[in-house]
Amino acid sequence: MATVPIPKKRCSKRCYNQRWSSLSWKASVLFLVHLLVFGQGQRNNAGAARFVRDGVAKLHAFSEPNRPPPPYWPKYSGKRHVYILDGLWNTSQLPADTPFDSMNPELDPSTIATPNLTVVPSTIDNAPPGYLGFRGVSWFRTTFQTTTTTTNTMAARLQFQACSFYCRVWVNGVEMGDHKAGGYVAWWLDVSSEVLYPVHQQSTITVELTVLVDNRWNVTTAPMHTGGDFWHYGGILRSVEWHELPAGGELQETQQKTELWPWRLYIFPQKDLKSVHLKLQLVQRHYTGPVEDIVVAFNPDEPDRMSRLILFGYAHPGENGMVDLGIVQVPSPRIWSTHDPQLHEVSVDLNGATVTERFGLRHWDTAPSSGGNASRIQLNGQVIKLVGWNHHTQWPYTAASPTDDQLDADLALLQETGHVNFVRGAHYPQDPRWLDRLDEAGIIMWCETLGPDTTVKNMQDVYFLKFQNQQINEMLDNAMNHASIAFWAFFNEGPSDKEDACPGYQASSDAIQARDDTRFITYASNKSPVPDKCSNAATVLSRNGYPGWYQTSDPSEYWNAIASAAALTTKPFIISETGAGGIYEWTHNTTATMWTLDYQTQVISQDVDNAIANPNISGICLWHFFDFKVDDKWENNTHCDYLPDVEPPLCGYIDVDTSRALGRPGGLNHKGVVDFYRRPKPVFSIVAAKYQEVTDSKKRNGSENMDASLLAR
Repeated sequence: MATVPIPKKRCSKRCYNQRWSSLSWKASVLFLVHLLVFGQGQRNNAGAARFVRDGVAKLHAFSEPNRPPPPYWPKYSGKRHVYILDGLWNTSQLPADTPFDSMNPELDPSTIATPNLTVVPSTIDNAPPGYLGFRGVSWFRTTFQTTTTTTNTMAARLQFQACSFYCRVWVNGVEMGDHKAGGYVAWWLDVSSEVLYPVHQQSTITVELTVLVDNRWNVTTAPMHTGGDFWHYGGILRSVEWHELPAGGELQETQQKTELWPWRLYIFPQKDLKSVHLKLQLVQRHYTGPVEDIVVAFNPDEPDRMSRLILFGYAHPGENGMVDLGIVQVPSPRIWSTHDPQLHEVSVDLNGATVTERFGLRHWDTAPSSGGNASRIQLNGQVIKLVGWNHHTQWPYTAASPTDDQLDADLALLQETGHVNFVRGAHYPQDPRWLDRLDEAGIIMWCETLGPDTTVKNMQDVYFLKFQNQQINEMLDNAMNHASIAFWAFFNEGPSDKEDACPGYQASSDAIQARDDTRFITYASNKSPVPDKCSNAATVLSRNGYPGWYQTSDPSEYWNAIASAAALTTKPFIISETGAGGIYEWTHNTTATMWTLDYQTQVISQDVDNAIANPNISGICLWHFFDFKVDDKWENNTHCDYLPDVEPPLCGYIDVDTSRALGRPGGLNHKGVVDFYRRPKPVFSIVAAKYQEVTDSKKRNGSENMDASLLAR
């Protein structure tokens, strides 16, 4: 056993003391209201109380009647009135050990008191590393008024960008439905005009929205939450949207065509980088028949460049209101790339309701390696080496509900010296605000469904596969138009070495392929041999491995052997995870032993050097960008001892076994190149310089291709 060489000083609640001036008001209020409501942390802090008062005033200003539209794409106009319900909500929690059936059909939300206040979005289990967060049932309630802007009465669609784990929804006391397909994916429920107007028509209506949130592990209510080495947060994690719709909501086949509205317009860039395939998703998914006078406008906010088309299509039975509009030319096409991420806008107007989408013209395919035997990934016809990091949705103080400032700060670190062109969104669908930023930054994205560490039993379970299919489609529904996304993925470190599991893998692959054939499909495997038995479900082979950490192999020998085996296939190969742990505070040691920063630097440097030099490797995604809070078994009073009066918190004492990579000291996975509070470790700048050699070579050549010295790699 070993200790970090800083004087021992126990301070068990240290992580709750905040450097308030370093946080935005929204982050501070979000965290403080949660602590004041649920009794965690230090309450006798005048500065904290002042931040709460100031922030509450701002949140009231943020509320009705000045509710803003969603701050992420797509955008809405015309008759499409959409706004977010974020702000102060009433809340309560049942004691953690209370037996409670969240699916009880007799459950009456009117019997549940919600006397406290919290911020939505936020997490209900926001505890520092080493502390167990709350696991149990929470209630959320908000009341708001909305004015009818449609003819006669209106209906609505309620969209949650993420509600975790299991969520059940009532509007005006009437149950609307629930969600079991994973706590990190967007989903929606329709609200009928009968629920909104129970007595008579009126221009202004009051809506009471009640949400039950259950973040307990349960294979029935939360089948997608299968475990994995990270903390699964609970709560209304992301924004809640209110979409006004024509009366009737989900329109029937007999409804008038003049009442059809657009929900989304999906854009699939073509290989020529000048045209796109358009598919219109109607609000009315049950409608079948012709759809006419569809007005599509490119560059809608630029009158001198705007180009309008009037299209028509047909909603066929069984297509869920999807209308194929065919392939159209993009006026003045500009190409999206990692060095010049040009983006286009296109709007669709149907019967006065308008949705505006953003997309990038880019094309993914493969080509033989010029310096090896493998197939290589190409962007816009040029071979590209992907270099980057895995990135969880996890932040100090705000957990899985980051502020815009926190998103911007992480992006700035990723872009420091311009070294990153690749991010893997581990291990679940991503926040749309984060995807917007990656689109704009020209950073390639891997987006996957929740469900790590699945088993053969999962792959053969009809119930599990039903909700996995739902989760895939919800992920695609919400993220399809993001130019940055190159990979759709699923089942991190699942049972892909078992033939009995392969039909489950193939079902997920087929569900993606049926909707999007313009991107790669993959899964991160840690199984042997390479390729493993379920590899037919992937178009790119991806491997998680930790030579020098969990495996005793030399990193170069380990990765060269796997890359050579993968090269015998026709599929590109990516290192989807690799790395080593290093405790941020362990800055000095006589030897570079496990858990020291020197040892971490040595292992990761070898990983990166080999991945860049080997022409059979298409990319590397290090695990992980920052140290992060892990799963429940490592979070039960396992925190380190924090130094007093140090901000951000700093460990003074921590127990580790330097002979092996065992456990999660302090309740953290320490494989980050920056720590939990985003303080860089020595390896960060070293890897950034190595990555920059790759990314800068592309910029110098004005294309995705590398210069002659790097092309063979």
